[in-house]
Amino acid sequence: KLFILVNFILSSNVFASNNKYYSNDKGILSIMYHRFNENKYPSTNINMEIFKKQMDLIKEENISFINPNDFKLNFNKPKLKKTILLTIDDGFTSFYENAWPYLKEREIPFILFISTEAVGKYGYMDWKQIKEIEKEKFAFIGNHSHSHEYLIKYNLNNFKKDIDTSIKIFIENIGYNPIFFSYPFGEYSLEQQKYISSKFDFAFGQHSGLIDINKNKYELARFPI
Repeated sequence: KLFILVNFILSSNVFASNNKYYSNDKGILSIMYHRFNENKYPSTNINMEIFKKQMDLIKEENISFINPNDFKLNFNKPKLKKTILLTIDDGFTSFYENAWPYLKEREIPFILFISTEAVGKYGYMDWKQIKEIEKEKFAFIGNHSHSHEYLIKYNLNNFKKDIDTSIKIFIENIGYNPIFFSYPFGEYSLEQQKYISSKFDFAFGQHSGLIDINKNKYELARFPI
């Protein structure tokens, strides 16, 4: 995992200039994590020592973490330097217990995507913990649906019901619906994307690519680490 990130950061192709509309747009590399120090889930887990080495590597290369608020304000402007957008999916307690203290101490900005049905269940953060994180100026909460099912299999009515349920629960617990959304498993249909665009400002998948001035706000790339 560390080797993969080294290649992402150091390879000239990762932050390649985009020649379609703006030749100097360096782009944003969005990276995604799930679990921390949960070795029994190898496909979604990262050891904290490796995570720290990755964060150190980014710092050593003088690449900045973009604050999600700046991402929102400047999305339609060319990115003139290399930046990384840090995201974490699902809100596992292993994030709260292991990664959160580290990120808080260093004030590293990130988006934490939450599926509302799982909140407070075994292995997942509760609303008190989520609100503790949300109050920090460098930490942002994102919507990750209600059920975290394979929503691509849902018909549009059931999809809307799932999303609307999550929005209602967010408003009840933190006072607003987040502007950021991530599709569970990175999958969506065009009609689902259209509905998401009516409820959110940005939406992320799990496909490879950079975020630059040419990208659709509702099909943004992320690299799973």
